[in-house]
Amino acid sequence: MFGLITGSGFYDIPDLQDRVVEDVATPFGSARVTTGVWQGRDIAFVPRHGAGHRVPPAQINYRANVWALREAGVGSVLATAVSGGINPSMGLGALVAISDVLNFTSGRHDTFFDGSHEPFSSATHHIDMSHPYDPDLRANLIAAAADEGIELVESGVYCCTNGPRFETPAEIAMMSKLGGDLVGMTGYPEVVLAREAGLRYASIGVISNPAAGIGDEPLSADDIFQMIDDVTDPLYRLIDRTITLATGNE
Repeated sequence: MFGLITGSGFYDIPDLQDRVVEDVATPFGSARVTTGVWQGRDIAFVPRHGAGHRVPPAQINYRANVWALREAGVGSVLATAVSGGINPSMGLGALVAISDVLNFTSGRHDTFFDGSHEPFSSATHHIDMSHPYDPDLRANLIAAAADEGIELVESGVYCCTNGPRFETPAEIAMMSKLGGDLVGMTGYPEVVLAREAGLRYASIGVISNPAAGIGDEPLSADDIFQMIDDVTDPLYRLIDRTITLATGNE
């Protein structure tokens, strides 16, 4: 089964058939997972913020979400990451195959190996993060964009902050100097937890607005959601084709 984790503006999967919504109990709390058949394939779907965007980024139960997908039999996960653009070459509406991550969050539960729950409690385990996003799944994503004629930035460093406030211009300038290309609030610790859980994980950045200090206008939530609407169709076509390539389900 293939998993999808979606963020701001993407709260449902269009044309999902045989839909079943279940609150899955995990050692880390409950996670709401929707399963069904999409384009002839079984998928499991988790909207990070819940219906109606109720859960702030720092309060998302990332461990429960990832654990619940693992328990559902998911082996690979595609995520969306609505982001501010730090790199000026990534224009509004750009789609990005995220390749690396810088973490600026604090206070989040960012590992399963905390000694409290089986099967992760027996020993401290050091996970290799040389390639945070699964290289094969990223290759599928890049090939899918070429197949569909969708413009895709093939790499980008994602910076994750706590939110829910937007970043200051000085913070964005710092991230730029450190090599950051886009900034969001939800990509970490999800990417690490997926690796710990043995899931192949890739994330598609959606540039919805210039980051603070990059553009001349103040950030507007209405403008961001309008941009999300504009990229919905190509994004779902990209996801559909990526799953096809990743699963060999032509």
